[in-house]
Amino acid sequence: MKRLIILFFAIAAITIGYAKKVKLTIDGTVSPSQTKLYLIINEDTANAQLLPIVDGKFSTKLKVESNAFIRLNDSKRWPEYGAFVLIPDSKHITIDLNTGAIKGSPMSQELQVTCKGIRDSSPEGFHIDVFTDDPEAWRQAREQGNAIRNKMLEQQRVIARGVLADDKTSIFSVWIAYCFPNLYFGEELESFIKYKNPSWANHPLLLKKK
Repeated sequence: MKRLIILFFAIAAITIGYAKKVKLTIDGTVSPSQTKLYLIINEDTANAQLLPIVDGKFSTKLKVESNAFIRLNDSKRWPEYGAFVLIPDSKHITIDLNTGAIKGSPMSQELQVTCKGIRDSSPEGFHIDVFTDDPEAWRQAREQGNAIRNKMLEQQRVIARGVLADDKTSIFSVWIAYCFPNLYFGEELESFIKYKNPSWANHPLLLKKK
């Protein structure tokens, strides 16, 4: 009987952990010319909230899951380019769209740096210009370009794997898998979830990818 009671409380604790919500204030400054700012939780764009902007300032209060990803952007599209993706690790987060600064949320700051590193290493759009009709020169340029793109992609994967290896930042893998799905080889992320069973194993963003 005692063991059953312990098991019940363990299950209850897990359930509460998944259901934990936090109250949060997000405010900040936008460009004087900006008229639109969406607040999107876990990429539920159908229920995106359009925040009012007054004199280049905005402020909102919300209640979200403690592991939610909150994107602030002037567009509902292209989450992979979102400069402000917040994790509610405090009760008050302030951002500045003019400078890119995030205050009051160390995890959001770290996620911002991580995503910037991935974007900066992206091979997308990279090419080598060849100003000649020589086929051999074109062949060499293609080989060199492919080698550089592969190296850039590997650098992105190094960042992604480093996130998984760090217990503190492993939740970033949810956002990375959603926005940059080619950075985890095969079932790399699935294997991590299976053997580590992290608290974010059933995150809504991962379910969106299935």
